[in-house]
Amino acid sequence: MNLTQNIYPKLKGFTILVVEDNELNQQVIKEILRHSGATAVIAEHGKEALNALSTRSFDGVLMDIQMPVMDGLEATHRIRANAQWSDLPIIALTANAGQHYRDLCQHAGMNDFLAKPINPDLLVDTLLKWLIPRC
Repeated sequence: MNLTQNIYPKLKGFTILVVEDNELNQQVIKEILRHSGATAVIAEHGKEALNALSTRSFDGVLMDIQMPVMDGLEATHRIRANAQWSDLPIIALTANAGQHYRDLCQHAGMNDFLAKPINPDLLVDTLLKWLIPRC
């Protein structure tokens, strides 16, 4: 039995905002989420993420840290400043896996941290840890 097949269907019905400026990373994450049953909506930077959040509901956010226009740390600060989004799970995505970046992400209000390149099983496990099932 394949462990991946057991985990992926558990994300069915969730909608995840993927805030990532790199097209290849967008495609990879979108495919992981698609195979998991989740819907992915892409925003290329923090400002687009804020716009997306103001127009629809998301179950969680995968947030790159270093992006043009508005980086992930600033976007997270702004998300957390809005009471409407205070409990929204935000998971950092970054190639900078050092403790300094983990601390910055935690201070900004992110719930968790994933290093790039993305491990599909770890991505799904991390989302499952934070997402709240809909009744």
